[in-house]
Amino acid sequence: MNFIFSKALLKIFPFVIFIFLSLGCAMMETVESTKIPQSEIRQTYIVRATRERTNITAYFNHGSWGKSVDLDGPSKVEDNDRELRQSSVTFLRGTVYEMNLAGVQTSHRFVYTNNDGKTFQNELSFEPLDLPAGEISISRSQETKIQLSRIVGKDENIAISLKSLQAPPGNSNSAPAANKTGAKEEDDLSLNNELDANRSAIILKPKNLKTFVNGKAVLNVEVSRELSLEQQNQAGGTMRWSYSSMVEASVAN
Repeated sequence: MNFIFSKALLKIFPFVIFIFLSLGCAMMETVESTKIPQSEIRQTYIVRATRERTNITAYFNHGSWGKSVDLDGPSKVEDNDRELRQSSVTFLRGTVYEMNLAGVQTSHRFVYTNNDGKTFQNELSFEPLDLPAGEISISRSQETKIQLSRIVGKDENIAISLKSLQAPPGNSNSAPAANKTGAKEEDDLSLNNELDANRSAIILKPKNLKTFVNGKAVLNVEVSRELSLEQQNQAGGTMRWSYSSMVEASVAN
């Protein structure tokens, strides 16, 4: 990054922050669904799941970047015939409708009813992607292949992270300690696109792990996909699901 580019970036940075905060404040503001045209309400559905739990979230906006919409009766949103209840107001999402379930729920049918009595039905389903059961041994000096429970689809995204469970290198008030080569040791790595040719296994490469802390760690894999709505009004909307799997690992040279 040259000096001139750095100066230009510093000049526009405050404006970028201003725009971001302005959009965030607008989306935190809430408008009642009875006070706006129903065709201008945008739908968003998110499903986050693990083997233990499933979180379903729905939120609505007046247009793509407009105010959050509070659904006044008879307007409502349901998932698999169960009504989602308003639960919180969060930054950048405003009013949120949620439901938490025990275990993994892989099929969802969202039905949104607007104040005109018109319904929009959208369905999504996914297949869990799990890591092997039991502790995994990971080598820093040679490739480690970790078989997944299924092939990762071409239209799916995958994120892989490895986080050490050891005490931070050095003390908590200092920078990470250096290893014998002088390189700083890491205790948290994000590894993307580390799949084999068949997209059915993770390949952890020594070049990415050569400075990782030895000892106990946690390997986490999240697969996700974003989908278009099947039924929507002119404001549009999206659906997204993600599934996370976690397993303990032992990292050694």
